[in-house]
Amino acid sequence: MVAQQETHERRGIQPIRAGEMARIGPAEVRERYGVEPGQVPDFIALRGDPSDRIPGATGVGPKSAASTLRKFGTLEDALAAGRFVSQAEDLRLYRRLATMDRSAALPPLPDQAPNWASAAILAGEWGLNALAKRLAGLAKTAPG
Repeated sequence: MVAQQETHERRGIQPIRAGEMARIGPAEVRERYGVEPGQVPDFIALRGDPSDRIPGATGVGPKSAASTLRKFGTLEDALAAGRFVSQAEDLRLYRRLATMDRSAALPPLPDQAPNWASAAILAGEWGLNALAKRLAGLAKTAPG
């Protein structure tokens, strides 16, 4: 997710529980994770993400990941301050895994109903098999 002015708020999709998704914006990111939207990749690198098999920093959970980012601002600044030195390269890799390519020029996308079946096929093509299976399940239960 990318931080933007509230008047041009971008919304993302957040899994809530099996088969349920919600659209969330910057305020919901701050409420849920305790970090700014632009800090989410660093947060995931530190905290980890079991669903994507990203282990995160040893002994760091959501509260300490958010606290670290509130104190240092970024993962790189935390590393420069001497935090997580032995895990630095792993954490940089985890951040890359959690980050979409921000240099890709994407047009604004209108709100629309998700096409879970197409998303499942694409996730499978990308080798994201667990995600593909979850999306295929949503396709079977989606109305219409």
